[in-house]
Amino acid sequence: MRQPALPVLALLPLLLIGATACSGAPEGPALAPAAAPAVPVDDGAPGAGEDPAAPGAARSAAKDAHVGDAVRVRGRQMGRHLQAVLNAYVDPAVSVEKNYAPPAGKRWVAASMSFVNVGGDSYGELGHMWAYDSAGGRHRVVPTGELTTGKPLVFDSLAVGQRAEGWVVFEIPEKARIVRLQYQDANMQANSAEGFWAV
Repeated sequence: MRQPALPVLALLPLLLIGATACSGAPEGPALAPAAAPAVPVDDGAPGAGEDPAAPGAARSAAKDAHVGDAVRVRGRQMGRHLQAVLNAYVDPAVSVEKNYAPPAGKRWVAASMSFVNVGGDSYGELGHMWAYDSAGGRHRVVPTGELTTGKPLVFDSLAVGQRAEGWVVFEIPEKARIVRLQYQDANMQANSAEGFWAV
């Protein structure tokens, strides 16, 4: 004897509601973005959270930092990590010694830099810094002694957590316009361990 279809039809709305509830539950979490962890300022250096050996790693997405920005510089040597900040930039830079000035046709520009060893080991000698002009010329740091804006940056090594700050000076042609500064780790390999600032 056939059973009446009424009980099955009566259960149909309940089955549909149950299926909707089961299929709809994961949609909210799946569509909502996960909370992003705080990250340091883009340091323009391959190796910051990526494999520096990967083609185009970090360089393609790198941006120049600006005055006041902290840049994390990660060397390939184990434990060699610095946090670098461009605190200020002056043009021209002037020595406290009245008779000490750049040669004719040249001028000094200077950057106030601070470095903190944020690695797991002592950080040896400071790396290299360069100033780039709008024509693509690259200019190295020159020794000038104390400036009217402050003392020069000097350190031989930094213990973990130790900080050093001071001014670095670049000698450039009188008519050159500096647009970018670069810090480069002394043990730099494969374009890793560097940071850039636009000025």
